[in-house]
Amino acid sequence: MRLARAGFLTKVAFALTGLVGLAACDHGTKAAVAPKVAAPATARAAAFRVVYRVDDTAGPQQQVSTDVIQVAEPWNGVLEHHDGPPPGTTLLSSTVQNDRFTFNTAQGSTGFATRRIPGALTTAPSPEALAAAAAAGLVERSGDATVAGEPCTRWTYKAANAVLAKGTPEEHVESCITADGVPLREAITLRGRVVRVAEAVQVDRNPPVTPDTFQTGRDPGADSGQALLETEQQVTEGARSGGAIVRVVAPEGFRVTRQVTVDRQAGENSAPIKLYVQAFESGADLVTTEQVTTPGSPPWSIDEGQPVDLGGKQTGRVVYRTGWAEVRVTLGDKSVRVTSARPAVALAVARSLTV
Repeated sequence: MRLARAGFLTKVAFALTGLVGLAACDHGTKAAVAPKVAAPATARAAAFRVVYRVDDTAGPQQQVSTDVIQVAEPWNGVLEHHDGPPPGTTLLSSTVQNDRFTFNTAQGSTGFATRRIPGALTTAPSPEALAAAAAAGLVERSGDATVAGEPCTRWTYKAANAVLAKGTPEEHVESCITADGVPLREAITLRGRVVRVAEAVQVDRNPPVTPDTFQTGRDPGADSGQALLETEQQVTEGARSGGAIVRVVAPEGFRVTRQVTVDRQAGENSAPIKLYVQAFESGADLVTTEQVTTPGSPPWSIDEGQPVDLGGKQTGRVVYRTGWAEVRVTLGDKSVRVTSARPAVALAVARSLTV
């Protein structure tokens, strides 16, 4: 969950009614029964906008700025970084995510855009993922607080932009997040000193939205003369089928909404890799499966995280981040990563995987 400079406020770029989503593949078998996953005790906020006062003390002089995030689950997110205290003045940088693209701009530049593959929003923390990580001993629940008139739970961990692990007195992040997943405060400690605090001063759970908010009607590939769209990876929409595709059964109430093939090459001398990614939505909830369809090791660690029993003698490893859980599974020579802001959903989908 990384937004502005560090944690959920870094400058780095960022569904229960419907049909059961199934992988578009034909294994000659009848459709499997969709697993049922209980609803959370508190539903995640489907939309919110938060304005933060940001105090940076890492340098010789304290710097005060304003960050604004806006979210519309499960696809859309905005981060803006403004000069000066709230409400802020000059817009210094922004990152906008929608279901197809990520747009990045900085003051004085035309910016750039990349095609977005399905995945969780980096701007929205997950109380369920944090609670699961705490139960696994990876995160500390540090009590409760009130920020901007909103009750929130304090969580402490090593870093917000990495796989969750316990922090130390010298290096840790303390965040305060509401029960429905709105981030209200983040304090970063490095070398034993608090170097950055972002604290909410305004919270809106029903913010106005126009087509410009998340640039949903914009095609960067068609912007005249801008050449904004970067092409380090090719994203092709459409379902795939055949024996090379692992079969997925999404939980009851979820429907398939995107299926893409991703062709990527990390560097000039690196072997190309092909991924098949499926997205299933239920209201504000999203779960994705990312299958590697080229030979070789997956682009994630197979040893990272904690082992988890998936039943039927199948095991995997679960990794927690501030905004989601990842279940990484190897089925024979096939590798799959299942991601959801709700760990129970990710585990249910991982248990459904068959070849």
